[in-house]
Amino acid sequence: ILPLLLKFGIGADADEGPPPTIKVTKRGAAPAGGGQVVFICPIMKELTEPLDLIDVGKIKRVRGTVVSCRIPPSSAARVAHSSKGLLHRLLPDVWVHTDTHSSKGGGGCGPSPGLSVCLAAESTSGVVIAAETCLDAAKDGRGALLPEDLGVRVAAMLLEEIRKGGCIDTGAQSIALLMMCLGPEDVSRIRLGTLSQYTIVSLRLFKQAFDVEFKVKADQDTRTVVLSCLGSGYRNMAKAST
Repeated sequence: ILPLLLKFGIGADADEGPPPTIKVTKRGAAPAGGGQVVFICPIMKELTEPLDLIDVGKIKRVRGTVVSCRIPPSSAARVAHSSKGLLHRLLPDVWVHTDTHSSKGGGGCGPSPGLSVCLAAESTSGVVIAAETCLDAAKDGRGALLPEDLGVRVAAMLLEEIRKGGCIDTGAQSIALLMMCLGPEDVSRIRLGTLSQYTIVSLRLFKQAFDVEFKVKADQDTRTVVLSCLGSGYRNMAKAST
């Protein structure tokens, strides 16, 4: 999400405030949770830059993090090793780090044990595509899913997002289209892969809330769709002008 916000010009003006940042202060896992995240974003009066995100580029590197809470640290290492094993067949620049929190310290994570992983692929044009998954305590407990299986699963999920050919992953489609609706009164464009059902419903809601319609053009060569719209020029009237 952060690279997407930067493409809309959020944080580009130093007078508005620092650029958007996310800091994880405490990890958490289902069902008890307990994680803490600090999100910092400047208060914008309006979005000044239309989005033109069409060029996907070629994937040049993959970065990731495996988080384990109250389970043996070796499980996180096994997830990282298996995910890299699949991705190394396609490109050499793959780094997956581990962030382990044992039950002895107790201050860095919540009360529930858990294992999660997040991978992000960056292309030559600056496009960032992410995929993430975690162990389901109800379905994957008691050894039903090995750490190696979790690593292969998230790597396959990332490769599937890349195969779809969009400039953003499926989970970020709706937020990108919402920002395009709120953008300046200029044409914004974005290339997406397969539209999720959530995104389709969001497009209908955006029409009702902002009276913004998207033009959908299919690209048969890449099997993607290009969505374009004219922004509503929404302004934050609660922020005083200078």
